[in-house]
Amino acid sequence: MGKNTIAVDNFKYFYHSRSLPHLFDINKPVFITFRLKFSLPKSIESELLNRKREWNDSLKTLSSGERESKLKSKDNQLFLWFDELIAGSVETPDLLNDNRCIEIISHALHYHDNVRYQLLAFCIMPNHVHVIINPLLQDKAIIFPISHITYTWKKYSATQINKHMQMKGSLWQSESYDHLIRDQKELFHYQEYVMENPVKAGLVSKWYEWKGTWVKEELKPDE
Repeated sequence: MGKNTIAVDNFKYFYHSRSLPHLFDINKPVFITFRLKFSLPKSIESELLNRKREWNDSLKTLSSGERESKLKSKDNQLFLWFDELIAGSVETPDLLNDNRCIEIISHALHYHDNVRYQLLAFCIMPNHVHVIINPLLQDKAIIFPISHITYTWKKYSATQINKHMQMKGSLWQSESYDHLIRDQKELFHYQEYVMENPVKAGLVSKWYEWKGTWVKEELKPDE
């Protein structure tokens, strides 16, 4: 099987993007994050290194079973640290704070809503974007590859933002982060994570005050 193809196996879909394995399932939403292309500030690199070192040291005090269980959460924990640090950093670009850039990205995310996926929620932060989608079955009962979905978002938005900002060159980091949401509890967790991202970064006091946040009407919490 070639790169970026979907294999049907007990209604689960596997594909490889840039040699990283991904698992997707029917009626399972996916949490996706992609960010601007920029070099990490030394302060963030240093803090990440310290946290990873402390996390690895904490494994030494655990039993083999506890260690194995904790290792399963390693990738997610590293992502959460990384996202926290870039969201609150004043050293990273804030290009996406521009209203027109937000409109462009929002249009890209909505364009294939109810065609390739159901758009559930997104948050356009100043230097990265969080999205939750529910991939839809296409021809031959397969889902449209997540790698292709993110590619179209990035390609369209990069072209339009470069025109708007009178820039040239690549805009987005090539690799994206994605996580299969396995149940309703996880969906609520990631929806809250997306909504509260600008609040935790100190940009607004309430989630609905952030200009780059959108949530599907049926999923909006009571105010």
